Amino acid sequence: MLRDASGRLVMTKGWKAFLIIMAILLLSAIIVLSVFLGISKSQEEKWMANSEYGYENAYYTLTDSLLNMENNLSKLRVVKSENLINEMLVEVAMNSQTAVANLTTLSYSGYDMGSAIKYCNQVGDYCRYLAQKVATGGKLTDEERSNLDGLYQATFKLGKALGEVKESLVAGNKIVEGIGKLNVNFVNVATGIVDGSIEYPSLIYDGAFSDSLTDREVKGLEGEDISPEGQDDYIKRILSGYDVSAVEFITENDNGFVSYMYQVTLADGNIASVQIAKQGGAIVMWDTSFDSQEPTLSVDEGVALAEQYMANQGFDNMKGVYACVTDGLLYVNMCYVKDDIVYYPDMIKVKVSLDDGKIVGFEGLNYIYNHCERDIDSPKVTEGEVGNMDFGGLNITSVRLALIPLPGGKEALTYEVFGNMDNYNFYVFVDAQSGKQIKVMQVIDSDEGELLM
Repeated sequence: MLRDASGRLVMTKGWKAFLIIMAILLLSAIIVLSVFLGISKSQEEKWMANSEYGYENAYYTLTDSLLNMENNLSKLRVVKSENLINEMLVEVAMNSQTAVANLTTLSYSGYDMGSAIKYCNQVGDYCRYLAQKVATGGKLTDEERSNLDGLYQATFKLGKALGEVKESLVAGNKIVEGIGKLNVNFVNVATGIVDGSIEYPSLIYDGAFSDSLTDREVKGLEGEDISPEGQDDYIKRILSGYDVSAVEFITENDNGFVSYMYQVTLADGNIASVQIAKQGGAIVMWDTSFDSQEPTLSVDEGVALAEQYMANQGFDNMKGVYACVTDGLLYVNMCYVKDDIVYYPDMIKVKVSLDDGKIVGFEGLNYIYNHCERDIDSPKVTEGEVGNMDFGGLNITSVRLALIPLPGGKEALTYEVFGNMDNYNFYVFVDAQSGKQIKVMQVIDSDEGELLM
């Protein structure tokens, strides 16, 4: 993990578990849509027919993820080596993230996977918490081992419920025909186990594993309502760089705020999904299929293209603060920056193909929920004072102001102190008013990528 001259984080290592400081990745349009915004019943069959391959792929990936979670949780019941325990906890955490992504793909109105998603989120959070504890010299208590045993039993039940859809596939049916049965079992199992018996610490400040965004107040929408019809030219502008053949309105969604979903046919035969808000037409998300080729562009060039796209779409003061490369794709986290303050709650994620420079994905939910003008008090602590604080031998690379979310919908102006010690990278967030350290995160390397603890 490095910072370039502008302070942006750059990582080129192969990645499966996206760095959790900025939240879960841009996997597909359906993933983002289904978590937050239900598809209307009248359009389900049509939408599902167009998405059969995606659902089937999500099902098999979910099966693998739950099986890996189950196997590692089972092994944790008997393993005593701290190194192995940490490795297995990290594996469970990363597979839980993959499970959540694919569960959301399988979600749609009338077949809500919310309970199962919440369960997998909590398993991931809990295992990250324990992994951090073990990595820093702690040992699992009897109660924690008992909790892990309970998680193994629950994950086994979820996997068993998932198997019923496989029977439908083997019989030659489409996966959409079995999702109803899958949902019933998942809801019954997950609702029974998500009962508060295990406390899951709040570990991730950007809300990547929050239970739901739908309870938040929507702050980032403005302007008059638009009609779902007649938006072809606007959608073509959103999909700049693509030759659009047809735009088809799919459905209206209402979960926290109303949005419109479109299926867009491109001239090359590929399909793009686009979602815009009813109020003001704000871009919620869009995603399109792509063929990954050998990269020809650098990370800096890709970030510049992402920033230019944002500017062309009317987003002011958005800067790339984190970049990750995997399989020829650049994932860029864009944050609102004003008066040299990075606003982490106001984040938009952009995906760039490094072979031809095309933007291939966009997700702006955090921005829609959080972006607004804020009255922020000037720091009482100076950057120089923070730089001279005792961080226990941390070799400080950079210090900058950052607004971060806190539990309960609160926010705090902090100094983000980034540095390394003993071959580990750390983020320490110091309250800009009191000078107290209020958040510390450690980047943990693994074979699967990097996790932020």
